[in-house]
Amino acid sequence: MSAGEAGERRAAVLEALVVGAGAPVSGEELASRLGCSRAAVHRHVEALRRDGVHIEGGAEGYSLDPASDVVVPALVQRELTGPLAGPVAWRASTASTNDDAAAAAREGAAEGLVVGADRQTAGRGRRGRPWVSRAGEGLFASVLLRPSVAPVDASTLPLLVALGVAEACGEQARIAWPNDIVIAGRKVAGVLVELSADHERVHWAIAGVGVNVRGAPELADARWTPGALGDGRGRSEILIDLMRSLGRRYADWCGTGRQACLAAYRERDALAGRTVTVTTDDGEIVGTASGVDEAGRLRMATAAGERQVSVGEVTGVDGL
Repeated sequence: MSAGEAGERRAAVLEALVVGAGAPVSGEELASRLGCSRAAVHRHVEALRRDGVHIEGGAEGYSLDPASDVVVPALVQRELTGPLAGPVAWRASTASTNDDAAAAAREGAAEGLVVGADRQTAGRGRRGRPWVSRAGEGLFASVLLRPSVAPVDASTLPLLVALGVAEACGEQARIAWPNDIVIAGRKVAGVLVELSADHERVHWAIAGVGVNVRGAPELADARWTPGALGDGRGRSEILIDLMRSLGRRYADWCGTGRQACLAAYRERDALAGRTVTVTTDDGEIVGTASGVDEAGRLRMATAAGERQVSVGEVTGVDGL
């Protein structure tokens, strides 16, 4: 059996256990569904356990620990619609979901591919900052986009992604330019958008999203106090909501709805009216944030007049 076939059968076992909602599923029933022996089923269960899935076994069969929060790609994909409708690939561990999605893009994968993992060993945020992840506590996923735009028209894409993520995180979620998601002053999610382009067009873009679902990592140099979403939703439900929300906003952005997207972004702006410090390659800029312009740049009222910042990092916010 190839590695791909083994992976498909393990996914089928996991799907059956998730659908079982904690009730035991016999090895005989699983073997019948998969068309294999009960010994093979046991090997697949053991492989899932090694990946960190808590599966209990007894006389009546196998069952999933009620506290488990697993993501089953097939169940997620059934709930997705265009333009971001999958396929969904999920791994127990990977270096970076953005890197995995970019590799698939270079091989010709279609728009809408979602790559996720329970844990990243080399995840990163903006400006190369490491993204710390603990298995099962967060949601780490990347989606492949192929917008038919010139690079100059893609400057608002990171804001569009942040808006979609914020809307999926709930009514209280706000956006700290350009794409940190905060609730009550605590960062619950982050976005990293990377793209491949030439002078004329964008070949592809990868929108990577990390959400603190139940736990928040402790970071020594965090710009924001880490927080967790903690709203009772499981990771699969959050992933579905993310792709639906992002898909709606992406469709608008690709069409005639960019102004509406910017207006919705401004309504969730966590910085407007606050004194902020932005660190750029040329030094620090201090001023009062006054929203974003049509190109997605941060507008700041400074002692020297208004500034528009296209590249930089917010390193200080008064009152947050």
